[in-house]
Amino acid sequence: MGGGEWQDQDLLAVARDTPLAKLAANLGLNLDAWLSSATESLPETFRITPNRYDREWTESILSSIGGKPLAWAQDGFAWQMPFARGQAPDARAKHIMALMHESGRITRQEAASMLPVVVLQPTSGELILDMCAAPGSKATQIAEAIHPEGVVVANEPASGRVNMLVSNRGRLAISNMLINQQDGRHLGRIPPPGYDGIVADVPCTGSATSRKNRNVWWKWTPRAGRGLFRLQVEIAWRGANLLRPGHDLIYSTCSMDPCENEAVVAELLRRSPWLELVPIDRSNLQGLKLHEGLRSWDILDEEGEPYVGQAALKAPSIHASHFSPDQRKAMAEALEVEVDEPLESTIEASLSHCVRLYHHDNDTGGFFVARLRHKPEATPENFARTFVPKRYQNPESGWVPMVLDLPGPNRHSIFPAPQPIIDEVQQRYGITESDWSWWHRGKRLNIAPKLVEERIFSQQCPNKKGNLWPAGTFHPLKLIHVGLPAFTQKRKIWRSRQESVPALRPLIAPPRHSLAPETLRRMLRGWSPLMDDYVERFGPLEEEGPILMSCDLPCGPALVSGWVGARLTLMIDRVGRDVLRMKLDMPTEADEEE
Repeated sequence: MGGGEWQDQDLLAVARDTPLAKLAANLGLNLDAWLSSATESLPETFRITPNRYDREWTESILSSIGGKPLAWAQDGFAWQMPFARGQAPDARAKHIMALMHESGRITRQEAASMLPVVVLQPTSGELILDMCAAPGSKATQIAEAIHPEGVVVANEPASGRVNMLVSNRGRLAISNMLINQQDGRHLGRIPPPGYDGIVADVPCTGSATSRKNRNVWWKWTPRAGRGLFRLQVEIAWRGANLLRPGHDLIYSTCSMDPCENEAVVAELLRRSPWLELVPIDRSNLQGLKLHEGLRSWDILDEEGEPYVGQAALKAPSIHASHFSPDQRKAMAEALEVEVDEPLESTIEASLSHCVRLYHHDNDTGGFFVARLRHKPEATPENFARTFVPKRYQNPESGWVPMVLDLPGPNRHSIFPAPQPIIDEVQQRYGITESDWSWWHRGKRLNIAPKLVEERIFSQQCPNKKGNLWPAGTFHPLKLIHVGLPAFTQKRKIWRSRQESVPALRPLIAPPRHSLAPETLRRMLRGWSPLMDDYVERFGPLEEEGPILMSCDLPCGPALVSGWVGARLTLMIDRVGRDVLRMKLDMPTEADEEE
């Protein structure tokens, strides 16, 4: 049945007979309660950007249209609105939501999808990998959690989706993100010891996204989930090989299907004996109703009905790894697999450590999360398994690893910035902060934490044969963006980019020139004074070119980008101007033009 036909019927009534509803019933859910929630629109939820100087102002504006922090979200990082997603009740609320998101003060994100990062609990100074990062909600959530010294490598194989990552990085002024473009199954290494934490939120059927994607109701089938099983395992297994001992990999999906969830985790534990499934710390999820992972599950046919006996063995899309551990033990001969019964029993017992989130329990979408740890004792070498030699070299053989040639540059190559450029920018903007690395490509100058240089760029990285990629390259990663483009060269002068101002704010010296609020009001209405007139009234400015000025507002001093030439002009886009207008109790540009 197509989408057009569904729009003419009562979705709640029609949904009851779908394979998706039969999956929910098979999982033991209260079908009436689940259907009532799963067919309704999601509430509008979002994260508050934590490091903005005007966070209190942002929260007060959002509170004025009914926003409240989610009860389970510690430190008030996540909020919910009293209206459905994308359905603000009036023009003011709609404008506020759009402006807060576009200016990077909030990030719209479904509450359930915030769980993987909360479960990982990354901290500043760590090097974290997001294996399937676009559009960037989790990658930016990680970046904010590990700011200022930590770094997230945000990987995305699809070019179109990479653009969304780049856009969100700029919108939020995130300086501690590296954007990489590789197939997650074959992700390039970083130097030893490996990553301090990994999120593998893998591609899935989205069977738990019915509240925002109604197509799921008529498109989902059990076979679709089993079709993604191999891809999901291979992505997670690559992550398992890149994780350093004692640290965690978070596997997650927005699916309810055990074949995309517990079955993948079980197969990962069979392939990766150095991993263990560990309980999820719920101390920072208090108030959120969660369910344990499944230890046993049925294999469903295309109608959503469970196969009886060994009937599933005849279906071409079903493989031994789709079955639960207890079924594998009972059907080992029929499945034609060798079963390690003690291992299967261990896996079965540990699957309850996974967590499931259902729509009707917390007014969210559905979600699945598992926390896997690299057992320290399993790898005494104390680095990621990818660096453990397949066979150890005989110390008496005299073999010495070869240092390979640096790979040639390409259009995405990024290099450490020349010191004269760094000195010029630091002098112009009064930057004395030294805990940053500077990167140069074309007419852009990027900033990133020192960790990028110290743990990736300046270290040798072994390849599969044990030879070494030299220091001074990001290879074998395929990075296309490093850090935040903070400055752009224009007319042979390095000027700050508007999107970078929130990141530069803690680094630069206080601006030497201040704008009075009334002067800023006039300029926001289009006043661009001739410099001779301006200097006569307000005093001299610095040299010609880009300038950052301050303006004392009730919510704190705003930094205002301008350009000094024949006139003084604002260098702020529409979103930035509307934020300042709101802080100055002015109408928006659009309203004023009317």
